[in-house]
Amino acid sequence: MKRNEIRILSVLGLALSLSACGGEPQARKKEINRVPVPESSFKPVELEQTIGNLVEAIGETEPTSLRLGIVLKTLTGYWEPVKLGANRALAELEVSGVVVAPTEATDEERTSRQLEILEEQRLSGYDGFGVAPMATVIGEQIDAAVDSGIPVVTIDSDLAGSARHLYVGTINYEAGKTAGETLLGLLEGPPGTVILLGHDTEDDWPDGYGRTQGAKDVLEASGYTVLVRRTTWTDTGEAEDIEALEELLTTADPPAVGMIGLFSPVVRCAKAAETAGLGKDDIVIVGFDFEPETLSYMRSGLVRATHAQRQYYMGYLVPYVLYSLNVLGLDETLALIAPQMADDSRFNAGLDVVHADQIEEYNAFLDSLGIGG
Repeated sequence: MKRNEIRILSVLGLALSLSACGGEPQARKKEINRVPVPESSFKPVELEQTIGNLVEAIGETEPTSLRLGIVLKTLTGYWEPVKLGANRALAELEVSGVVVAPTEATDEERTSRQLEILEEQRLSGYDGFGVAPMATVIGEQIDAAVDSGIPVVTIDSDLAGSARHLYVGTINYEAGKTAGETLLGLLEGPPGTVILLGHDTEDDWPDGYGRTQGAKDVLEASGYTVLVRRTTWTDTGEAEDIEALEELLTTADPPAVGMIGLFSPVVRCAKAAETAGLGKDDIVIVGFDFEPETLSYMRSGLVRATHAQRQYYMGYLVPYVLYSLNVLGLDETLALIAPQMADDSRFNAGLDVVHADQIEEYNAFLDSLGIGG
């Protein structure tokens, strides 16, 4: 994997100063001025402390000229906070860098373009990459970069089989467990059936399966019967899922008491409950992500809570990690970020659990980060 062969670049442009009595020249230290994050109950204190540790350690090094590439799947929607966070970190570090993504029409075309972008940047001398891989084939360029001594961090979507040095994002099994625990806190207790709108096979989508299995394990350990409906990602998927979920709600034995939407289309759970004639006092629903339609159902009380991924922090962390890998090396970087490491190569950015009565507070927190609600 060559994880310990990260290239340490030569220090450029040192500012030297002489003491009043003609002493030895002193190298200038790296200065970083972070944009402060206002206080909020949603401010991730431990994560912020880890970032502070990185900033402090980098601040003991001499300024280094780097060029970093952050290559995402797209720059809009879910990925917009990632883009904003990465650009902010690049500016604070005062390094050259770009945040780019393919714009082609199909997944196949975007994957090909992502490969081209990574190859172009590698051959033109970039010093580190943050990559949200479109598909497993992107591992070819990740491996080529690492073989050249360039640090690579995957973002949000991992390629654990590649030579990437670190993954930064949600640890999906743990996220599923958190969702299961949130639902448990809102239920009266077993017996009862909980329906998961998730993913049921590991081979074609390990992350989706892991998140689903995390919730399933927690709920079954607490005595609930769990049924999984595989999310349908097609143009007709919403109608198909609502119909299937309604059938599960009306035939579940023991009766259904809760539902979890493990990905963004949480509203399918709420709409299925409505179709089945169930209201907020009949079924407890929790979900993922902070979609406008989900918030509407949270305000009505039918969806009790959602779990928001920290896209902004994913994007913000990666340039700092790449800078640290270049100037401090892998071992010291891992020691600095150890509190959030799920294992030796995966950094857990965590989740924000937002209950229905906290929507405005969470919107205010997102506004304070500059990413809006």
